[in-house]
Amino acid sequence: MKVVVVKKLVLILGLSLLFGACSKEPKQTQTVTTKTDSGTSTAPPAKEVNQRNNALVRVINTVPGNPSIDIYADDQKVFDAVSFKTVTPYKEISEQRHTFRVKRAGQDSSQPLTENSESIGGGKHYTIVVMPDTNQKVQLRVVADNLTPTSTDKAEVRVINASPDAGDVDVVAKQANKKLISDVGAGGETSYSNVDPMTGSLEVRPEGKNNAIAIVENTKLEKGKIYTIVVAGNMKGSPKLQAIMIEDQVGNPATASMTEKSASQKKEPRTEKVKY
Repeated sequence: MKVVVVKKLVLILGLSLLFGACSKEPKQTQTVTTKTDSGTSTAPPAKEVNQRNNALVRVINTVPGNPSIDIYADDQKVFDAVSFKTVTPYKEISEQRHTFRVKRAGQDSSQPLTENSESIGGGKHYTIVVMPDTNQKVQLRVVADNLTPTSTDKAEVRVINASPDAGDVDVVAKQANKKLISDVGAGGETSYSNVDPMTGSLEVRPEGKNNAIAIVENTKLEKGKIYTIVVAGNMKGSPKLQAIMIEDQVGNPATASMTEKSASQKKEPRTEKVKY
């Protein structure tokens, strides 16, 4: 009896922590800055978006060889001509249940390549991942981003495996040969993991193996930032397997940088002037 009670208490505590963390997101008063190969963008504070009864949604297209795509929320086009590997800026979309549809760019009257009905909550961040399944058919996943301030001395990392034929994968810090994320199945995503800041190469490896099947060179994982690694492309065929990096930061990067400088100056006083 005692064992059952303890298990129930542990389950309740775990769920409370999970929902507590998620509930913090719509209360955030800081902007979110996103950096990818597509560029840099800034999303408004979640609290303001929540007051407008909206969610924040972005799209990444990981369908190899496909032309650009349009994304619809119900019958309204919300993202236009998203090409392969592109990560769009966040856009405000009303908080409710939507049927998200994918069509080839510019073919408004055509049948959707795929669709998925999902509820999105006010003041929360989501990534729509358009990816191929293992049968090379297009599918759409809506992934909750849960962007809240991180631990001050750690980076947060998650992986989305959007490759149709890479199988289960690990992500490893090459220089230290340290596994950061393990056993990510096709079409799946992990929760965020706290990792130590690092600079160097990241390798995508088959689960439990030592050979790299994709490499992200000159990677910098910084404390206080949130990273999503999206595995895309093909093991066999074109385009080849690759990893797409998305960096999110809650709060003004300039302010965070100045805060670190101020802390450093307190430890080692300097006479040089700081330029704003």
